[in-house]
Amino acid sequence: MAVLLIAGGRWIRQEMLISPDGAWRDDLWLEGFLPAAPEAETTRPSAPPRLTAPLDINSCSVDSLTLLPRVGPVLARRIDEQRRLGVVFHSPDDLQVVPGIGPVLADRLDTLLLYASPRE
Repeated sequence: MAVLLIAGGRWIRQEMLISPDGAWRDDLWLEGFLPAAPEAETTRPSAPPRLTAPLDINSCSVDSLTLLPRVGPVLARRIDEQRRLGVVFHSPDDLQVVPGIGPVLADRLDTLLLYASPRE
């Protein structure tokens, strides 16, 4: 059995890996025998967007709101709906008018948001 393996290895090296002039064949010599590979994407997948600075809760886009922790597309649309209804957010307590935002989430978002100047 070992003799067959050694003989097979020598035959592969002589017939497939070494060219007739005695040099090693091109590294890509198998390309002619293999089916074409699907084109791989050359760019790396982009990292998901992340929040780098506090957001102005009264003017940022709905997409920007989804960068906040615990705020998905539905909650972001609810915040936007409240803004369209004329609500101006002056403090974390004002966030609680949005359905789905309670005191715990409002406090968690406090440091990540910029509010309108305090009421006079």
